[in-house]
Amino acid sequence: MESTIALPIVIAGAGVGGLAAAIALAQKGRRVLVLEQAEEIRPIGYGIQLGPNAFRMFEHLDMADAVKSRCSFPEAGVMRDIFTLEEVTRLPFGDAIQARFGQPYAVIHRTDLHAALLERCAQFEEIELRAGARLRGYEQLPDRVRVQAGSGPALDAEFLVGADGVHSTVRGQLCGTENSPRRLGYVAYRAVVERADFPEDLYENRVVLWAGPGFHFMTYPLHGGERFNIVAVFRSRRHPLGLPGAGEPEELREIFAGVHPHARRLLGFVDTSRHWDIGVMEPVPAWHDGRVALLGDAAHAMLQALAQGACQAIEDGVALAECLDAKPQDPVQALADYQRVRQPRAVRVQYESRLYWEVYHAAGPYADLRRQMLTRSDEAALESLAWLYDPVPVEAG
Repeated sequence: MESTIALPIVIAGAGVGGLAAAIALAQKGRRVLVLEQAEEIRPIGYGIQLGPNAFRMFEHLDMADAVKSRCSFPEAGVMRDIFTLEEVTRLPFGDAIQARFGQPYAVIHRTDLHAALLERCAQFEEIELRAGARLRGYEQLPDRVRVQAGSGPALDAEFLVGADGVHSTVRGQLCGTENSPRRLGYVAYRAVVERADFPEDLYENRVVLWAGPGFHFMTYPLHGGERFNIVAVFRSRRHPLGLPGAGEPEELREIFAGVHPHARRLLGFVDTSRHWDIGVMEPVPAWHDGRVALLGDAAHAMLQALAQGACQAIEDGVALAECLDAKPQDPVQALADYQRVRQPRAVRVQYESRLYWEVYHAAGPYADLRRQMLTRSDEAALESLAWLYDPVPVEAG
């Protein structure tokens, strides 16, 4: 019988988490085949925020400098009242966050992060990337996983990693459809504006959340200040009533009509040709079964409130490789170790993201309470995120 150690590890999905996992596994000398359903492996999307925990993982993947060279480094994260422009709270970045956590806070365009990951993948002959290969299902055999992808013949793998996103095919087969995301009634509109086309008085080198009751803007620079990222998010008032036009541009303009004129000017730069529904997913009870495991959004899709979706997927990839390296002859137990190491942390980030989502969108007396709770020193603001940004183990103890 062929030894499973000669078989590749198949990763479904060439997003941030899938590529990070491929790099981490290749560093351990493992063969990896990454399957991507799109005909071309290229990113789509806008800006991504990267906390200190992400840069700790980039160091592990030996690509921290490559990522930093593509980042912008805001001076602070600010929550601002969207009606009055009053500063509700502030988190210092720059030297302050570097000194406290040993790593920076940065923002990057998804295209740039994806390019850095692909460049690192290209340095390993152990990694093969295959586009146009939509995963259709898998079959677990006693000593391997048989993967059906695209229109070609089945592939045998040592094990399968489902890094195939929120609507994961792997998760659907592993856990059933009860763990699928559900709509919240929130939608997001986005834009990336060239600095030359953006008013100088609106530009600022900060990550700013312009908070309103049930809606917000998120703004920050990209490409070293050459571009500016804008996200407009709101809870549709028509969605719960089943009314037509829920989440459409007309409702976007209605929701933001009464905000401060400074903030309202941002609305003119938002691309209204497309919007994204924002959903929430309950924690997935099982991240693995036999030789199949979940990673990133497939395992723990989360709201954007803590800007940790990509960061947690990268942590997953590193932890997966460490656990498999510790038990190369027992991948089934290694995957159980991976879930034990990663699930409690990821679930906490999911939960806290939902909590912060409510805090950001507070109204009336709740907004007043938010202001009282978040009035604090820079040091206290940093310490409030120590649970997230301090080093955490990525291997089974």
